Amino acid sequence: MSGRLHGKTAVVTAAAQGIGRAAALAFAREGANLAICTSHSMSELNQVADEARALGVKVVARQCDIAEDAAVSAFVGRVRTELGRIDVAVNLAGYRAERPLLEETFEAWSRNIAVNLTGAFLLTRAALRALREQGGGAIVHIASRAAIRAKEGHGAYAASKAGILQLTQMAAVEGARHGIRVNCVCPGLIDTPMTRGMYDMSATIAAWKEVCPLGRAGTPDDVAKAMLFLASDDACVVTGQHLSVNGGQWCS
Repeated sequence: MSGRLHGKTAVVTAAAQGIGRAAALAFAREGANLAICTSHSMSELNQVADEARALGVKVVARQCDIAEDAAVSAFVGRVRTELGRIDVAVNLAGYRAERPLLEETFEAWSRNIAVNLTGAFLLTRAALRALREQGGGAIVHIASRAAIRAKEGHGAYAASKAGILQLTQMAAVEGARHGIRVNCVCPGLIDTPMTRGMYDMSATIAAWKEVCPLGRAGTPDDVAKAMLFLASDDACVVTGQHLSVNGGQWCS
């Protein structure tokens, strides 16, 4: 199999569904061996693993709570043992609970920070160590349009995603001398199982069309393609950046 990631190994978190699933399969189609994990349904993750293996790549699929230090270290260690190396780490694990700040609970705030920001830090630290030993690689995070522009009711979620922008830049600065690139994508409205569970999608998409020049919601594949670009050698001099995947919302 040939492809932009042929012979490389990519770690993809939250790969059981949505953007994580799309990213894992996009990377597999480009020849990457995969280490995928989820904190939820192993049956869904195993389906993704089977689809990837059918493309001719090696796959390690495990359950992992991305917000737990020991769990992330153990997962990355197992990946290096079973697949030999890590070339790309893709952080897609996320939690979203939306409330005005005055109504925010400590528990919900803590969970947003733990999964979205602390989880990103734990994967970044583990990946930086592995990539430094190998002489380079790429890390790609997922942030959000909420990280850039405030919207009422998105307090804890937006704060955690804004932290990822700074984590991305700091890791890019520290990783550069070791040949490590670090970037993130900031999606707008993406039609995923998570968003469908949170919103009336017909009404939400109709409202989105009023502020989005391209006039449609994105798909998981749209985000996966942006991540694939940032992970590949096509982006060999791109680091410390955030790439908005939002249909041009900022233009209107």
